[in-house]
Amino acid sequence: MSFPRKLYDFFMAGSVAYAKWDYEVSTNILKNRKKLLLLMILSLPILAVSFSEAGSMLGGKTAYAPAFYSTTIFMVSIAIGLAAGLITGCIGAGGGFIITPALMAAGVKGILAVGTDVFHIFAKAIMGTTVHRKLGNVSVKLAVWFLVGSSIGTFAGGAINKGLYNKDPLLSEAFISTVYALLLGFLGFYALTDFLRSRKAGGSGGAHSGPDITPPLALKLQAVKVPPFITFDEHLVQGGKRISAIFLIIGGFIVGMLAAIMGVGGGFITFPMFV
Repeated sequence: MSFPRKLYDFFMAGSVAYAKWDYEVSTNILKNRKKLLLLMILSLPILAVSFSEAGSMLGGKTAYAPAFYSTTIFMVSIAIGLAAGLITGCIGAGGGFIITPALMAAGVKGILAVGTDVFHIFAKAIMGTTVHRKLGNVSVKLAVWFLVGSSIGTFAGGAINKGLYNKDPLLSEAFISTVYALLLGFLGFYALTDFLRSRKAGGSGGAHSGPDITPPLALKLQAVKVPPFITFDEHLVQGGKRISAIFLIIGGFIVGMLAAIMGVGGGFITFPMFV
């Protein structure tokens, strides 16, 4: 299998898994009034700081906001969020991909659209973590080391975006648009190729079917003896599996940087990366 094909399968698996998580968390929040209230309470400190420092902070009125806010932009933003949710729930693809470019098309500057997308993902991530923690699906050890790398990557990606914007706002817009065009164009090309091939062959096999085995790359990474080691899957394998924390930090860095640059949830990369 060629590298572009493996990369396409990697992104598609992550997008589908992330969409399922997105749908599950959104449904869980809407069905629970306590969680809706908690979400609003968690948003208050962020909103308070944003309003108090609106003129000087990243995303403030003087530097990064659109030329004006209007009812039209507000309503279009709601429609964009609705469309993203419909895409996620109806076809199982990550609707978050459309939020940043759609906000930019509505008149919101790219750097602010990225931050807005990240904030909406952050709110759902808190609720999702709470739910899965109760179900025992959260490995704190893996998450902590992954957080170390993603924190560094987020600052790096944010610095790139901010540096480009300070140099030339149009350069920042062009950079974000180019990254989206390359990634989505790559995924779209291979998705169309897969559709035409399956239509020609007349096959009925699922796109994501196949045996549930440990990928060869995962076995190689787990075989690397570079401390410190993180143990996981103790409930599945006697003694658990081990992997070097270095790989978690590197993976977190990549996810954090892409999330800060594009504004999409790092989940579309994190899911297949962990698998």
